[in-house]
Amino acid sequence: MAQKQGKQEKKSKAVKAKDEEKLVKSAQAEKSAKPRTKELTKAVRAKADKAVEATKATAKSAAKKAKELEAEARRAQEDYKAAKATAKAVLKAEDTELAPAEAKQLVEQVAAQIVAAEAAAVSAGIPETGIADLLRLKPGAPVDLAALDTRATPGVENRAQVEAQLPALAARVAELQERLYAAAAGGDSARRVLLVLQGMDTSGKGGTVRHVVGLLDPNGTRIKAFKAPTPEEQEHDFLWRIRNNAPEAGQIGIFDRSHYEDVLVAKVRKLALPMHIGRRYNTINRFEQSLVDDGTVVVKCFLHISPDAQRERLLARLENPAKHWKYNPTDVDDRLLWPDFQDAYRIALERCGTDSAPWHVVPADHKWYRNYAVLRLLIEALESIDPQYPAGNFDLAEERARVLAS
Repeated sequence: MAQKQGKQEKKSKAVKAKDEEKLVKSAQAEKSAKPRTKELTKAVRAKADKAVEATKATAKSAAKKAKELEAEARRAQEDYKAAKATAKAVLKAEDTELAPAEAKQLVEQVAAQIVAAEAAAVSAGIPETGIADLLRLKPGAPVDLAALDTRATPGVENRAQVEAQLPALAARVAELQERLYAAAAGGDSARRVLLVLQGMDTSGKGGTVRHVVGLLDPNGTRIKAFKAPTPEEQEHDFLWRIRNNAPEAGQIGIFDRSHYEDVLVAKVRKLALPMHIGRRYNTINRFEQSLVDDGTVVVKCFLHISPDAQRERLLARLENPAKHWKYNPTDVDDRLLWPDFQDAYRIALERCGTDSAPWHVVPADHKWYRNYAVLRLLIEALESIDPQYPAGNFDLAEERARVLAS
């Protein structure tokens, strides 16, 4: 019995010693882990502090950039207001006599804005990138006019760029027109250009004609503004008057409105049966293809204006007695049918946009861009022809000698 009790005591002491050993080892491990934990904690805090500083720096930089952009936008708005005020002052100066000091100040303001505009221009040359690719509608594709921005300026950033390019553009179109005319007059070329301008009232069809034609030689230009059909024209098919005014070889023809009135106004005003209007789209396509086959480059432009811009232009006509002649009460009647006209244009653009005669949608809220875009389209059409001066049908040396001897 005593022997058994001794064994138990011995076993108990061994277990106790083993437990004490574990406690010692645990205490030692805990003691050695504390410095490592402190190191890890310190490293994590350092990384966290670094990340916080980086975030603060990024936020500070973003805030600074936002302020710069805000300041830039504010300056642009101030410049716009200043330009508008100067324009008003110039208009006022036309009717009132300014004192010398006021006149000098006004001249200095205008001069400063001209210098600023010239300095803002990126390039005075003609861009290599064609504008037709930016404005051309894909033939056969659906058209969503509401999705096309009427204030956009594809191909340029500001008006200053356009004004800087105008001298080069004017020289280029004059040279190309002369070559086109000469190729037909002195050779056997049948090439010609037809520029078709369509758009809602006040979109600038007449204004575009004045600006573009002002750069052309009248001898090689044929312009026609189509109004309501005359009794004589009504006796013929709707394309009769169009054919009679198409450009001849060597000419640039410009249509202010066109054969498309017969699928636009006629559709909205219900001037023809739907089945007749439906057939006219295919008739127009065949007619335009015949023009192309005869050597004509057809450039069709839809001058895309917003209803807000139209309202401003109509009010401007009413407020200026010199523009009352341009105001027509029927313009407001058509304005009340804006959705119907937009739908009629959509159908015409979709049904009559072909590879041979595609449509170009020209944003027209900015008059300066509208005129620029149409001029560029005309230049690119002429460049596609690349007309050349014809060679003389005489002996050059002999004729030089005859002139010198005369």
